[in-house]
Amino acid sequence: MTLVEFNHVVHRFAQEFALDGLSFVLPENKVVGLIGANGAGKTTAIRHMIRYLKPDSGSIIYRGEDIYGISNERYPITCIPDSPIFYEELTVMEHLQFVAAMYGTRAKIDVLVSRLELKKHLDKYPMALSKGTRQKLSIACALLRNHELLIADEPFSGLDPGQIKVLKDIMLEEKEDGRTVMLSTHLLEVIENICDYYIFIDEGKLITQGTFEDLTHGTPWDTLEKLYIHLSRNKEEVPVHEQ
Repeated sequence: MTLVEFNHVVHRFAQEFALDGLSFVLPENKVVGLIGANGAGKTTAIRHMIRYLKPDSGSIIYRGEDIYGISNERYPITCIPDSPIFYEELTVMEHLQFVAAMYGTRAKIDVLVSRLELKKHLDKYPMALSKGTRQKLSIACALLRNHELLIADEPFSGLDPGQIKVLKDIMLEEKEDGRTVMLSTHLLEVIENICDYYIFIDEGKLITQGTFEDLTHGTPWDTLEKLYIHLSRNKEEVPVHEQ
């Protein structure tokens, strides 16, 4: 089943194309990797999905409905952004309580505090936190929102190996609970064993998409990194699969 469809989405910044007719589908109840080099359009695509940006042309469909027609109250997407933004006058606990109060998810706070090792930071303000702890707060806030789709843009930034393992486990649990995860990261070796499906983009366009098995069938590429390097060097020869 398809959860999200990008249909020939175009977005320009000044005269530069950030998205140049980007089309792909996001399958439901999967962990999906959005892969591409810096400047490929990954973050721009994500910002459209969370409605921070609106396309110059094209459409983005969620379960058959244009995402810009969905009310804020029932919007089903939450996001761990690449650059978290916090209220500097609120403590860590006040951030969690604020988000949970909006979504009726107070019961989740203690679990997330424990799993993300935030207990000793609850009375601190964001400016006093390390990069990794700020990232964990961003993760917790995203998970406190009611959602069907979790989008994560460079979610492992600043996390140590143990914390990366916890976040990977959370993403797999999201799938087990019937939700969908889309993640964008340069740490290909980290996501290779959790993603079910991949979307490769470059210069705002789709290169190809599919499962690792489909994309590597009949090739010598046995790791995600090798596949990515091959696709990025030979993108003109790769048949585009708009599933």
